[in-house]
Amino acid sequence: MASRRDAGPAARLTPYELVFGDGAFETESFPAVRAEAEAHRIPTSDPDRFLLLAPVGAVLRDLVPDDAPRDAFRETGLLLFHAYHFWRFGRRLLAVSEPLARRLAAAPPRVGEWALTPPAPAGYLQLPRQLFWARIAEAEPAEPVDGFFWTMVGAEDPAAPPYTRLDLLLVLGLRPGRPGFSVMDLSAAIADAPGHWADLEARDGGTDFANVLPGGDVAGLHALVTDAEALKLCSLLFWYVAAQPAALGEPVPPAAGEGSAGPYELPPSALPVQWIDVVEARG
Repeated sequence: MASRRDAGPAARLTPYELVFGDGAFETESFPAVRAEAEAHRIPTSDPDRFLLLAPVGAVLRDLVPDDAPRDAFRETGLLLFHAYHFWRFGRRLLAVSEPLARRLAAAPPRVGEWALTPPAPAGYLQLPRQLFWARIAEAEPAEPVDGFFWTMVGAEDPAAPPYTRLDLLLVLGLRPGRPGFSVMDLSAAIADAPGHWADLEARDGGTDFANVLPGGDVAGLHALVTDAEALKLCSLLFWYVAAQPAALGEPVPPAAGEGSAGPYELPPSALPVQWIDVVEARG
């Protein structure tokens, strides 16, 4: 027998809703991008080719101020890349429970040879609030990782292997009262063997996911110090869903959960959410 969380609290407001909540993106901008890509047979799963599409450029000119830093255009473009695929593949929002996140981070299992398989070609995976921390640059302050967008599209069938690359966009510092958030993008080719990053020793000279914040050990916090740790966390979560299908609950309508009420918490998401929780075998 196994237990599974099929319902839970509402997910937090997502960065997709915060930036792209205007219905015009879903009714006008994203369909225009899809039509342009299909007309010219351009694979949108390649970020560099995606950013060259004319409708993408038009959206970016509206989103990025003229006086923005030079890297703002590409950062916003990568956010748009993930948001487009999030929309295209059904706006899949997954949220990992704190017990499961702590278990995988504290004692990562050995996965062995396994072909990395995503729950969907694209989506957003929300991590427990303020459990994982990271820095966008070494000199910058640490921020809580809200979660990450993933885009992993099959080379022939979007929802089936072979997969050639994984694109992630980590979202940091998403909180009430802050205009925007920080992002970290990662792109990695998928090797044939073992086909994932779950078994990496991802932090040189240290323990993977170990806390780096003063006092964070008392609170049981974890950190993502290297790109490899982010890839490892993603691989572990995808592997757990693939190895334990009962861990992934059914979609929970927004009204089924209770929203946040605290002044330092985000309002609830208006999207259905699927919780990923620990599956315990019972004798």
